Amino acid sequence: MDKLEKTGICSYVGKVNMDRNSPDSLREVSARASVEDTERFITETSDRYSNTKPVITPRFVPSCTDELMEGLGELAKRFHLPVQSHLSENPSEVDWVRELCPWADSYGAAYDRFGLFGSSGSTVMAHCVYSTDEELALMKERGVFVAHCPASNMNVASGIAPIRRYLDEGLRVGIGSDVAGGQTESLFTAVVEALQVSSLYWRIVDDTKKPLTVSEAFYMATKGGGEFFGNDALIIDDRLLPHPQPLTLRERLERSIYLGGDVKALKAKFCKGNKIL
Repeated sequence: MDKLEKTGICSYVGKVNMDRNSPDSLREVSARASVEDTERFITETSDRYSNTKPVITPRFVPSCTDELMEGLGELAKRFHLPVQSHLSENPSEVDWVRELCPWADSYGAAYDRFGLFGSSGSTVMAHCVYSTDEELALMKERGVFVAHCPASNMNVASGIAPIRRYLDEGLRVGIGSDVAGGQTESLFTAVVEALQVSSLYWRIVDDTKKPLTVSEAFYMATKGGGEFFGNDALIIDDRLLPHPQPLTLRERLERSIYLGGDVKALKAKFCKGNKIL
């Protein structure tokens, strides 16, 4: 958090929680201890920084007991904190949650029962590759953000998230790198990957769901996900990417994205009106 604060980036950091179905070296001794450690982390960091804040971070439902989830939900409500976790990443995970939480209508409903699904503040869920109709309806009702992580989904062979459907249904979608599930922190690269998997989804899964456009993918990587954090701005100068024919603004943006624009064209970043790059 100290290092993030020095960058000027608007960021959230969470203490990951898990008290079951985890390696001994990572599993916490009890739900109570995990909640107490999280509360101490929150009180020590909530007012310590200007741009870096704490977030509630249950690892995911399979690694958190109901007791732990309930305690984290109470902390989120009491301290008015956002929540970040994983949702419906792969079929076996979804089936596992169904076994662990037979009372839940969907994976998302397991979070919602404990106030960790947008009911007490902003929530962002990574992946959402296999979200059901019921889950999507709840996400839309609660205003839950989707963090689309195309590289991670490919690397661990999870599948292809139906992002076109999510956009058409009005869900709030951003793009994430999910390092180390993903192999790069570059959101320009993640935009390209989102475009690629969207085309694959259209070709091999559902040809009624047209691929994402460059503009849509770039929006998700900037303003779309940025709504969770606040107002930021980028300045792109593509003079290092010359082209012999005149190009439209959209074509210039597309070339910047595909040709390493974060290295060759990104000239400045602003967060809350302050230049950070």
